[in-house]
Amino acid sequence: MAKISISEAARLTGKSRTTLHRLIKTGELSTCHGARNARMVDVSELIRVFGPLEPVSSEQVAAQVDEQSVTGHSSQSEQVIAQLRQEVEHLKTLVSAKDSHIDSLKQAMLLIEHTHTGGSPWWMFWKR
Repeated sequence: MAKISISEAARLTGKSRTTLHRLIKTGELSTCHGARNARMVDVSELIRVFGPLEPVSSEQVAAQVDEQSVTGHSSQSEQVIAQLRQEVEHLKTLVSAKDSHIDSLKQAMLLIEHTHTGGSPWWMFWKR
């Protein structure tokens, strides 16, 4: 029978390309190599796995594309949100560490600036 691309197979079956790739990876759907070593699917293989193929209307294709794009955007957005939350937590930790370091430096400065109440500076003890 005819060999078609995975994109065309997705259109004919009403499934997403991701679904077809997953089936190929698990061995449920077999492929062959066409021109320029591109993966091709035999129509008879699609019929074996999915049953009789029904023509897909352009409205169904548009709805499937919209669904895939919304799903793709929402999962991508969720990933971005998760990464941003991690970054915010990391930055909070850094700010806390910085504040702690500043406090310790202030204490050190107070100790350094402390003046000796004796008559001469502390380093002049050897001149006596």
